[in-house]
Amino acid sequence: MDDSIRAFLHNAGDVWLAAAVIFLMLEAFGIPGVGLVFAGLGSLVVGFTIFSGMIAADNHAAQWTLFFITSLLWALLLWKPMQKFRVGKRHSEYSNIIGGTAYVGGNGLTRKHGGEVTWSGTIMRAELARHAGVDAVEPGAQVVITEVSGATLVVVPKD
Repeated sequence: MDDSIRAFLHNAGDVWLAAAVIFLMLEAFGIPGVGLVFAGLGSLVVGFTIFSGMIAADNHAAQWTLFFITSLLWALLLWKPMQKFRVGKRHSEYSNIIGGTAYVGGNGLTRKHGGEVTWSGTIMRAELARHAGVDAVEPGAQVVITEVSGATLVVVPKD
């Protein structure tokens, strides 16, 4: 093994900081949504505590314990705010669908069973909005999309 690599691996603080960069880059560019950001932040904390002298570079048990505890704490602290950020972002992705017109499929659309609509050439699952004012819509009728709930369009009859 090259002496520079051996020296890098010997300095535990550098290893933890490198791990933090890898975790954060994987979260940002590779595998978003798995929680690697929390592991990256936990690694940063461990790296900085080693550099500050609060944990010895050769005390691996303390490093791993701190890593798991701080990763969990970061997750508990940031989970809800990050979910709100993701949900807000997800709703903006549907802005081209909401307010659009769709056509009810061949079996019609009922409040009890839902149905299918065609929007922009795509057949999609649909259900009537609570405030739709009707319990059924005939096949071929036009509806307006009011929201997207998972993979289902929520619609009201077009006036």
